[in-house]
Amino acid sequence: MKKISILIASRCEDDRNAITALLKKQDDFLITGIVDDNFGLVNSAINLQPDVVVMNSFLEDIDIQKLAPVVKRKSPATALVMLCSFNEHVALDQALRVGVSGYLLRQDFNDMALAVRSVSSGGLYISKMIKNQVLKYFAVYSIIAHETRESPSDAGITHHIFTLTELQIFQGIIRGDSDHEIARNLNITIGTVRNYIYQAKKKVGLQNRTQIIMHVLSNGLIAWESDFLGTPKKGS
Repeated sequence: MKKISILIASRCEDDRNAITALLKKQDDFLITGIVDDNFGLVNSAINLQPDVVVMNSFLEDIDIQKLAPVVKRKSPATALVMLCSFNEHVALDQALRVGVSGYLLRQDFNDMALAVRSVSSGGLYISKMIKNQVLKYFAVYSIIAHETRESPSDAGITHHIFTLTELQIFQGIIRGDSDHEIARNLNITIGTVRNYIYQAKKKVGLQNRTQIIMHVLSNGLIAWESDFLGTPKKGS
C-alpha cells in the first residue's frame, strides 16, 4: 500500500506536535518533514515533493496568498491543507483564490485525517462550520470575475454551459476520487478527465480545480451534502 506523504508546517511547536501525533496514528500516512517557517516549507516541498502539506494559515514573514502559489509551482502535485481559526476568514478567502484545497478549522481538528485523504486524491475538503461562508464568498467572487470578463450578452449564462460528464467529474473531485477512479467510474481515460477539467476552467475563466468546484457549488449545479459528497442535480 502506497502511503500518503505529508509535510507539516507550523510556527507553533504545540501545533506541530499535535498534528504529528494525530497523523502518525494513521497506517496509510508517512510524515516526511516538519518545518516551522516559509523557507523550510518551500525548500522541503521542492526536495520532498510531498502528497500533502498541512500548514497553519500564517507562517513567518509571508501570508498564504503569496506562499501557496510558490509551493504549487515548485511541487505541482502537492495538495495544501490550511489549518485556521474561525475568525481567520480573510486568509480563507485568499486561499480560495490560490488553490488551497483543504480548509480545516481548529474546532474540527480530529477531522484532519479525513481532510488529508480527500485532498491527496484530488478532492476538496472544507470544515462544515464554514461551508456556507465559503460558498457565499465564492458566489460573489464568481460574479465579479465574470462581470469583468464577459460581454453583456454572455453575462449570466455561464452556469448552464457544463455537460453532464463535466458535472460527474466535478462530483468525483468533491467526493475525493483520484483522476484514475473518476476515469474508471465514467469509463473514460485519465487524459480525457483532465482535458474535461482544463476545458471547464477555460469556460468560466478560473485557474484551478478548487475554484471550478467552488463555482459549480455556489451556482447550485452540484448539491453539497452534509457529508461533503457532491451529486449532480436531477435533469443536469
